[in-house]
Amino acid sequence: MKREKASSKKGKRGGEEHRFSAEGDFIERLEGSERRESIPVESVLPRLGLGRDDVVADLGAGVGYFTFPVAREVREVIAIDMEPRMLGVLSERIHKQRVPNVRLLLGEITDLPIADGSVDQVLAAFVYHEVSNQEKLLRECARILRPGGHLTVIEFQKRRTSFGPPLRERKSPEHVLRTAKPLFRLEARVDTEVYYQLNLVKR
Repeated sequence: MKREKASSKKGKRGGEEHRFSAEGDFIERLEGSERRESIPVESVLPRLGLGRDDVVADLGAGVGYFTFPVAREVREVIAIDMEPRMLGVLSERIHKQRVPNVRLLLGEITDLPIADGSVDQVLAAFVYHEVSNQEKLLRECARILRPGGHLTVIEFQKRRTSFGPPLRERKSPEHVLRTAKPLFRLEARVDTEVYYQLNLVKR
């Protein structure tokens, strides 16, 4: 699977870059049984309202926890991550599972190498808390979305859970909604003990 690179020359951790560390058993951290039980894909997916002709950008796609289930429902998934090791695993899985409609991009989620108004939906699952400039992230999401396009933000609740980022790094749903208000309106919200899901529509 061919990978495309972002034009940005930034790549070091810190600042606005994705902070998840692709060290150790990162696959277990991203796809372990505890995560699958607490954040079941089969619960999240129906809330996205995916259409067969949709083009979906999966930000911080990792090793494909959401990428593959989404790909079965849509025309194309653009899976973007700044970690080459993540994309390496994802590329191997795409080849092994013979998934033709996933395109890999190496790049930053605050500087997306994606054309204006070219996607129907953006999935930002557990990446919002990992950038320092959330306003820029949301502006990029709005830029690549078509008019009336949808952004889904999924994040850990701002409370202690058995896995996930430190409490100080977590952002509340109110933080997301307040930051997104100039560009998006809330369509639906779901809260669980571990995570929340906000379905937003581009204004």
